[in-house]
Amino acid sequence: MKIVYFGSSEFSKIVLERIYNRGRVPIIVVSVPDKCAGRHLKLKPTPVKVFSKSCSLEVITPENLDDSNFVNLLRGMNIDLFVVVGFGKIIPRSLLMIPKIMPIALHPSLLPLYRGASPINWAIIKGESKTGVTVFKVNETIDRGEIILQEEVLIEDNDDSLTLSLKLANMGSNLLLRSISAIEENRFSLKPQDESKATFAPKLKKIDGRICWDKDANSIRNLVRGIKDWPQAYTCYKGKMLKILEVEVEKEDFSLEPSTVVKVEKNGIYVATGKGIIKIIRLKPEGKREMLAGDFICGYRIKVGDNFE
Repeated sequence: MKIVYFGSSEFSKIVLERIYNRGRVPIIVVSVPDKCAGRHLKLKPTPVKVFSKSCSLEVITPENLDDSNFVNLLRGMNIDLFVVVGFGKIIPRSLLMIPKIMPIALHPSLLPLYRGASPINWAIIKGESKTGVTVFKVNETIDRGEIILQEEVLIEDNDDSLTLSLKLANMGSNLLLRSISAIEENRFSLKPQDESKATFAPKLKKIDGRICWDKDANSIRNLVRGIKDWPQAYTCYKGKMLKILEVEVEKEDFSLEPSTVVKVEKNGIYVATGKGIIKIIRLKPEGKREMLAGDFICGYRIKVGDNFE
């Protein structure tokens, strides 16, 4: 079966690596163009492109997916299947019509839940107890195609966006392989999504990381877990940004204004929220390295009664 793989993200790279190692080798890989990154704004290839090059897979990074040369190139390849995973662009109709069988995609949620760019993050932020992966037929609308296969997994209490992403990439690659085999053997069916249950997971913005101390402690902990990769949760202390990287919810409570430091110990900084207490364990001051709460306490002389934000 001739497959073209569309992908860009780290999640997509893991999935490509898994299916490649299981013998499903794409005839070509399509990724987004290199982007400027880092302090010196050097061009950086996507994780999918880096992996593809390391395996001598042909990889193309078109600026415009509707470009006639690119479209004609794919039309001439006698392609059976498009596989789309974390690509980062909407694939136009001119391309979706090319595969002889169909274009399919892997999405890390239980569609129609959490359609969109950041389903893993938002599932944790919203406090979901489970999520999953879905393989579906791609159409011209975002994540709305008919479902081929779906599998769910529990979100553990210690999961964050990084650990859950790896878990779903491993599970998703297996589901994708099963789907490709089912399609190849013509033993699959297409199930429409229930639009009444649809939710959306928009692309994260930096402002999404801002901690609102008026919220309850569990919600704040879910935010810290849900955006551990990017943009990371943050607050301010004495006019400087402070990234909050690891927290716990404490059972004890204090009748103080949210964002107030209520206790300072060697292993944690305790902060009042709208309901409950957050214990900050690991954090990163603006322009500094990551550190444990004890190191921050010694260096910044934080004390009971101080406020964040």
